[in-house]
This record gives sequence, C-alpha cells and structure tokens, in this order.
Amino acid sequence: MKAVKIQALLLYLMVFFTAATAQEQVAGIPTPLSAYEAIQTLKNGTLVIRLATNVRRIEALEKMVATTSKEKDRQRFENMLQKTKQETEDKNRWLMAAFQANYTFSKLLFMPDTASTLLKTGTRKGIFYGSDLKIEPSLSLDGDFLVAYNGPSASRDNSANEGINVLDGNLQLLQSPFPYFVGRTSVRRMFEETFNKTTELDHYNTLVKKFQQRLEEFGGQ
Repeated sequence: MKAVKIQALLLYLMVFFTAATAQEQVAGIPTPLSAYEAIQTLKNGTLVIRLATNVRRIEALEKMVATTSKEKDRQRFENMLQKTKQETEDKNRWLMAAFQANYTFSKLLFMPDTASTLLKTGTRKGIFYGSDLKIEPSLSLDGDFLVAYNGPSASRDNSANEGINVLDGNLQLLQSPFPYFVGRTSVRRMFEETFNKTTELDHYNTLVKKFQQRLEEFGGQ
C-alpha cells in the first residue's frame, strides 16, 4: 500500500513539472542557453559590451542642482554631478580600450546600458557606440550575440565581488561551465594598486585578459 502511494506521488510530481514546463513555453518564457550553446553562439557571433551610464544618479543630481536654492548646496551637487559624469566616462573608455586591446574571441560591439531593452526586443542598429562613446548610426549587429558588462557578480558562488558578467540574448545569466563571471578580488586589486602602482586601466586590461583566457580554455580555441 505504501509503495502504491509513493508511485502515485511520483506520478503527480512528474505531471506537475511537465505541466509547469509546458506553461512556461506557452507563456513565452525563454529557456537559458546551455553552456555549450553559449560558447558556439559567441564563437560565431558578437559580444555586446554594455557600458554603464549611471543615468538615474545623473538625473537625480541634475534635479538637485536645478531645484536647490542655497548656493553652497547647489555647488556641492554640481560638483558631485560633474564628478559622476567624468568617472562614468573614464571607466567606460578604459573598459572599451581593454576589450579592444585584449579580446579576440569574437566580434565586439559596445552599447549604453539604457539600450538593453531595445537590444532584447530586436533593435540591431542605432544603439551602438563608436570609439568616441557616442552612438554611431552606421554600426549594426548581425547574427547571434551575448551581452557582457562589468559590475557586481550576479551569482553568489564567486569570491570576487566585481567582474565581467555574461548574459544570453534574453539578458539571462549563463550557466556553468561557461565562464559567465570572471572577476578579481578586491584584496588583490588593492594590493596591486598600493604596491605595484597599477591604474584602473591596468585592472581592466588584466580582467579582460583573464576573461579571454577562460573563453579559450572552455571553447577549445
């Protein structure tokens, strides 16, 4: 009798999960690429680097500058605004330079993070940066792609708190053993900056080289 109940429970679970999977497919919920599908996609396609714009912080500071009546406070917000803009541009230039100098695994394109939804929904032109970090209308994306960005790890399984995260075309985090996150610990970075006098550009160069190596190791190139 007990065995019959167990069989009935297993049958129920199988039907439940089959129905749930079918419901997801009907609802159009995309299935994440497998690691091996992802590496083939990248080999034959393009890596789109998503660069941070900090648009929300910049817009908030611009509003504070425009609405603050006290000159001292207004100037403080203005200084914060200009610093944020400059730091954002500098980091994007360094990251772009690092990829251009050290990445050869696939074709490359760069876009602002504000264009993510457009890319996901099918836009393939008019959203990509030229070398001057301005939208270059002539640049277009052909074929399949993956998306990468530098930022906090999207997975809790990594000791490094920041690095290169890789997403599929639906902006879902890829799966192991694909190197979906490649980072460097803050301790190592701090040590190098203190004792070796490395710069943030050096950090990005090292990070991209490491990412390139991991792709080669997994992709067998």
